[in-house]
Amino acid sequence: MLQTIIVLIAVLAAVSLLPSPAPFLWVVRALTLSLAPPLALLAIVLAVVAAVDGNLVFAVLAAVVAGAQLCVAGAQLGQALAMGARPSVFAAFFDITGFLRARAPETHELTSRDGARLPLGIWHPADRHTTGPAVVLVHGGGWAGGNWRQLRAYANWLADNGYRAICISYRLAPPARWDVAPFDVLDAMKWVEDHAGELGVDPARIVLFGSSAGGHLALLAASLDEHPRPCGVVSVYGPVDLFSLYDSLRRKRFSPVDREVSPLVDFLGGTPQEVSSRWEWCSPIAHVRTAPARVCIITGANDQWVPIETVTPYVVALELPTLVALKRADHCFDLVWGSIPAQAARFAILEFVRQSVVASRR
Repeated sequence: MLQTIIVLIAVLAAVSLLPSPAPFLWVVRALTLSLAPPLALLAIVLAVVAAVDGNLVFAVLAAVVAGAQLCVAGAQLGQALAMGARPSVFAAFFDITGFLRARAPETHELTSRDGARLPLGIWHPADRHTTGPAVVLVHGGGWAGGNWRQLRAYANWLADNGYRAICISYRLAPPARWDVAPFDVLDAMKWVEDHAGELGVDPARIVLFGSSAGGHLALLAASLDEHPRPCGVVSVYGPVDLFSLYDSLRRKRFSPVDREVSPLVDFLGGTPQEVSSRWEWCSPIAHVRTAPARVCIITGANDQWVPIETVTPYVVALELPTLVALKRADHCFDLVWGSIPAQAARFAILEFVRQSVVASRR
């Protein structure tokens, strides 16, 4: 049993070190990187137990795994401290999920400009009678999955920090939704603005937040030069250049049926060769001239689904955004709520939101 456990965590550690694992292993990789501190502690304990039992080969293997995981955790912690964050070691070991603690939201339904009915949820801060800033959250899911409840951990956390958090919906592919999903986000922003008085929201201090595909839609919707405009946009591992992302994922060729790029093709209704104009219009990098004045992009430096090299050209073109590339973090690094990268990301998000709503009052 001891040997089996040691071999298992050794395999997990090996998967976490691979530059581009097969698609079905990405969750294992993301979780292993996020759980580096507890895995390091477990490996140390197993190494000691194996050494006491006289299993020196397995003791050495466990010690090597412990060293590798300590290096991962050390890189993550060092970056977080350099950012000014003070991550909780206790949370890194024991705070696995955040959504389980989320309070029940206040639910509503809006009607989009073309008549679609879209649900949303609102988390209020403790003092819900004072008018204040709000954050509108757009969920991820590859443009084809997820729902407004997906970001309830973030919404609950933002409400605990004094912000009204509104998790919204948009129409999902298939069929192709490239021409409606961004406007669903804008319609949700308009709904919040129209109901600002009853919600206690200052319409001049609304930040747009998106995760993965939601990060892409948040950046795109905020760059279409249509009212209302958010005072800031946060994109957490969201794509910005769909052409570049398509090419990057195709080069991996892990799947014989192009599973990596199928969400993009489904969302846009064709490949770049078939509907090139759609791919260009839906890439936030094509709208840098009308992009929001304040943008924060947070991504994993080891993100295999939205590689950082597909994101940095947007940062260079826009010149002003805040880019936080988290060391030893993959796509969906915040699946583990208390992980060091997740804590560092929340620190950066909160600082950016605070600065954005302060700047909007000047």
